[in-house]
Amino acid sequence: MTKSVLRSDRSSNNGAALLAALLFLLPSLSQAGDGFETARHHPLTLHDCIAIALGESPALEASRFDVFSAVEEVRAAQGMLLPQITGSAQYELFSGSPTSKFGVLNLGTVTPSGTVVTANSVGWSGVELYSAHLKYPLFANGSILGLNNAPAVAEKKAKKQALAWTVSLTREEVIYRVTDEFVTTVSARNRMGLAERRVKLLDQSLSVMQEQQKQGLKLPIDVKVAQEQFSSAHTLLTLLRQPAVAGSLGLSKTLGLPSTPNLALSNVLPDAPDPPPTTEQLIGACLNHHPSLEKQRAVINQAKQDYRLERFRLYPSVYLDGSASYIDDFSGVSNSDSVFIGAIAVSIPIFDFGAQLATTRSKLMKYKAEQARLFSTADEVNYEVLKIYQTIYVLTQNILDLQGEVAKVRRDVQVMQAQQQQGIGEPLIAIEKELHLIAKQDELEGIEARRLTNYARLQKAAGGAWKWIP
Repeated sequence: MTKSVLRSDRSSNNGAALLAALLFLLPSLSQAGDGFETARHHPLTLHDCIAIALGESPALEASRFDVFSAVEEVRAAQGMLLPQITGSAQYELFSGSPTSKFGVLNLGTVTPSGTVVTANSVGWSGVELYSAHLKYPLFANGSILGLNNAPAVAEKKAKKQALAWTVSLTREEVIYRVTDEFVTTVSARNRMGLAERRVKLLDQSLSVMQEQQKQGLKLPIDVKVAQEQFSSAHTLLTLLRQPAVAGSLGLSKTLGLPSTPNLALSNVLPDAPDPPPTTEQLIGACLNHHPSLEKQRAVINQAKQDYRLERFRLYPSVYLDGSASYIDDFSGVSNSDSVFIGAIAVSIPIFDFGAQLATTRSKLMKYKAEQARLFSTADEVNYEVLKIYQTIYVLTQNILDLQGEVAKVRRDVQVMQAQQQQGIGEPLIAIEKELHLIAKQDELEGIEARRLTNYARLQKAAGGAWKWIP
C-alpha cells in the first residue's frame, strides 16, 4: 500500500529553498530515455508516466529557463556595482593650419607667450588617439564599493528565489495533470469490461423475454422495456470508449510520445493513501512550507528591495572617475603626448518636481500590498486544502457504503447461481441480480477513481508538502 509521507524537514530559509528548487532544474536525460524504453516494452504505470512527463513538460522547462535567466540577472546587477573600464581608439584626418585641438603637432614659429608667428600649414594629415576610462561607484544606490548586498542585487536575488519556488509549483501541476489523465483513462478502460458484461446480460435477458412472450408468459411491453435497456447499455458502452480514447491521446501528448488512441497503460490504479492524512498535518505543512507562501515571501522581499533602491536614489552618489589618453601623429618625429585625469564626482539630487519621491512612495505602497497579499495567499491555500479534504471525506463514506452493498448483492448473485445449478433458479431473476451487481460495481469504481483524482488535487493544493505520489 502507498503510504502518505509528510515532509517535515524542509527548511524555510532562502538557501535551502533555492537548493530544493535547483534539484528540479536539470532532469536526468538518462531517466527520460529509460522512460521511453519503458513505453516501448511494457505498459506504463503511473510512476513511469510521471517520470517521463517531468523530463518532457514544456511548462517545467520554461520555468527552469526563467531561473537560469534570473541567475544571470543577479550577476549583471553585481557587475554594474564594480569598477568598469572602457577603452577607445580614434583616428582624425585634417588639413590646413592646425588648431589647439591638435597641439601635439608642430604649430610653427611661436612667441614665448604662445602666440603663433608663422603658422605651420600642413596637407592631409592625421592623428591617432587612444584612451582608457575607469568608473567606480563608491557609493551609489545603496552600494558601498560594490561589496555589500546592495538593493539592486538583493532585488534580483529575490526574483530568482520567487522563480525557483515557481519551479516547485509547476512540478506539482505536472504531476497532478498526469495523474488525473492516467486515472481517468485507466478507470474508463476498466469500466468498459463491466459495460460489455452488462450488454451481454441484457441481450440474454431480451432473448429469454422474447421466448417467454411467444409462450404467453410475458407482455409485449416487457419485451419493449428490455429492448430499451439493451439499447441504453449499448450506447453507454460506446460513450465509455470515448473518454478512454481521449485520455490516451491526451496522455500521449503530455508524455511527448506519438499520439495513439491505445497507449499501453497498466490497468492497475494506485492505492489510496493508508492512513489518509489528518487535517492538522495538512494545514500545518501547508502554512509552514507551501511553495505558494514561500514564493510570496520572496515577492515581498523583492518589493522591499525595490523600495530600498528607489529610496537610496534620493541620496547623493559618489563615483571615482579616471582616464588616460595618448595622442600621436606618427610622423616619424617624437611628437606625442599623454594625459592622465582622476576625479571623485559627487552627484546630488536637488530638484525634480517630486518625481523620485513619488516613485519611492509608490514602491513603498507596493511593498505593503505584497505583505498583505501573503495572508490572502495563506487563506486561499487553507480553503483549497480543506475543500478538497471534505470532498475526499464524502467520497470515502460513499465508497464504504457501496462496498457493503456490493458484498450483499454479490452474495445474492452467488445464491442465485447455486440455485440455477440445482435447476430451481429463475434465469431472469439471476440476470437481474447480476445486472444489479454490475451497476453497483461500476458506481463503486467511478467513485474510487474520483477519490484518487482528488488525492492528486490534494497533493497539488498542499504544494508537495504532503506527498501521496513521490
